[in-house]
Order: sequence, then C-alpha cells, then structure tokens
Amino acid sequence: MHRGVMFLDQPATPKSARRPLASVIRYGLTLFALAVLLYLFWPFIGELRGSFAVLQTANWGWFALAIFVHFLSYASLTGLNYLLLKPFKGKVGYWQLMAILPSIAFVEVALPSAGASGLVLRVRLLGKSGYSVEAATFTNIMETIYLTTFMVAISVTGLWYLIRTGELRTIQMVILGLIAIAILVGSILAYRAGRERQSGKALASRLLLAWNRLMLRFHRPPYRQEDLDARLDLFYDGLSQLGQTRRWPFLMTAGTRVALDVATLGVCLAIFNYSMPVGMLVTAYGLTLVMSGLAALPGGLGLAELSLAVIYAKLGAPGPVAVAAALSYRLIAFWLIRFAGFITWQFLEVRS
Repeated sequence: MHRGVMFLDQPATPKSARRPLASVIRYGLTLFALAVLLYLFWPFIGELRGSFAVLQTANWGWFALAIFVHFLSYASLTGLNYLLLKPFKGKVGYWQLMAILPSIAFVEVALPSAGASGLVLRVRLLGKSGYSVEAATFTNIMETIYLTTFMVAISVTGLWYLIRTGELRTIQMVILGLIAIAILVGSILAYRAGRERQSGKALASRLLLAWNRLMLRFHRPPYRQEDLDARLDLFYDGLSQLGQTRRWPFLMTAGTRVALDVATLGVCLAIFNYSMPVGMLVTAYGLTLVMSGLAALPGGLGLAELSLAVIYAKLGAPGPVAVAAALSYRLIAFWLIRFAGFITWQFLEVRS
C-alpha cells in the first residue's frame, strides 16, 4: 500500500481528538469562571445576614418592582446596542442580544481583565451572527460613550457633594482629573484618526505592518493587506450609515438606561419603607459611580456596597435601612444580572 493511501486513511483521529480537548478546555473555563463568581459573591452573603432584622420588615412587592424596573433598564441598554449594530453587516435579534449582554457582564466579573474578557466574548458571540471584529468593538465603544455622557453628568453632582463636604481627598481629586484628561485626549485622538476612511486605513496599515513583524517572529502566517482593506471598507460603510441616522434614539435609550437604574435605587429604598427626594437620589447614584471608579475593581466590587450604605446614611437614611437597601440594589443591579449571564452564556454556547 502506498504511503499516500495510508496517510488518507488516518486523518479522522487527530480531528476527533481535538474536539474533546476543546470541550474540556471550554467546560474547565466555565467552571473556573463560576467558582470565581461565587468566591466574589460570598462576602455579600455575610453582609446580607448582618441586615437580617431589617430584611424581616421588607415589602417584597417593592422588591419585585425593583427587579422589573431594572429589567426595563437592561432592555434599554439592549435597545441602544441593537440600534448601534443595525447599520453594520450581520443580523442579531433583540432577544438574542438581550441574552448576549448579561453573558458579557458575567465574564467581565468572573475573569477580571479591565473589560478585555467581556470584549472578547462580545466579538465571539456577535461574530456568530455575522458581525466583524471591528463592528463589535466599535459599537461597544459607542455604547460606552453614550452611557458615559449621562453618567458623567450624574457623577458631577456626586463630586460636588464630596468636595463640598471635604470627603474627597486631594490625591483622589488629582487621580480622577488625570484619568478624565487621559480619556478625553485618547478619545479625541482616536476620533480624529479614525473618522476618515483613508486616514483610518493608513493607521490600520501601519499597525498591520507591526503585527505581521511580530507574527514572523513566532513563525505565524501574516495577515493580508487585501483582507484588512475589505474588512475596513465594510466597517466604514456601516459607520457612514450610522452617521446618517438620527442621534435622538441613541440618546433616548442611553438616558432611559441610566434613569431607570437610578429609579431602581429609589425602589430599593422603598422596600424598607424609606423614600428619598429625587435630588438626593441622583446625588447618591452619582457618588456611587465615583466611589466605584476609585475602587479599581471589576464592577466596584466590595467598595460599591460599602459606599452605597455610607452615602445613604449620610443623606439621611437610617443605618440598617441604608445597608439593606444598598445590598438589595447590588443584588438586583449587579449579581442577578451576572448569574443570569452565566446561564445565558451556557445556552448561547450550546446553541452554537
């Protein structure tokens, strides 16, 4: 028998061996991510036990309303992403996208990486619906910009309160100022470099050259310029269509997302028979965003729960109510979304 025939008789073995290995890696990664999530959630359970006496007086009808309000908030976030993705090549349903976003939120906290793990999963899941890496990344940036616009406006209220009461130290103000300047300068440079097709393609070509040099060192095949140009043309065609659409739907969905998040905070106080004026509620939400930013942890873990309770108490809420309301808000707005994301992630992976 010829060697060529023997070779053709054997290809199925390595291919079938690769599939179980890929499954083991995927399931291993899933179990690791779930273990990390449970580890991070454990201190939250301890705090919840400490507020048990107050929880006995809770109005669980308000708790159900808080979940519903935050569901509407997440629906608005899904709407914003749906509108941003619409001009680009690809097709994803609204409810499918609503399953994708919690999956991304789960991975970001289970595999902390300054948001990189979430972006990778976003690219992967949207790629299955026909969207390019550039479209998935760009729409993620645009989502951040629209939400940040409203969050910054609210955070300014919180900063003003911290400065007025002398509770924001000079070093923290300097750090926040430097971060704000760096983000502003980076955003301006990125916008100027990428707004025009030719300048954007020229920049991408320079990056491609550096990338291919790196690949040569690892004996990997280079990425072709023709493929890059084709992908960039598709991206700029979608960007052009996005630029011709009206801005108010994006602003409306982003604003609704943030407003309903603030409303969830208010309903969580109502669970424990306490109400807070809208002005103070907005200040509390803004302060939470500021303190979470200072935490330098995924999602403001730990510090967000603590800061919410302290802020509520300083704004007039009784201590036990402040702690219970803060924990209830984080349970609804943070943890339930992440646990739902774990389930939707498994569902999306099985479907693929």
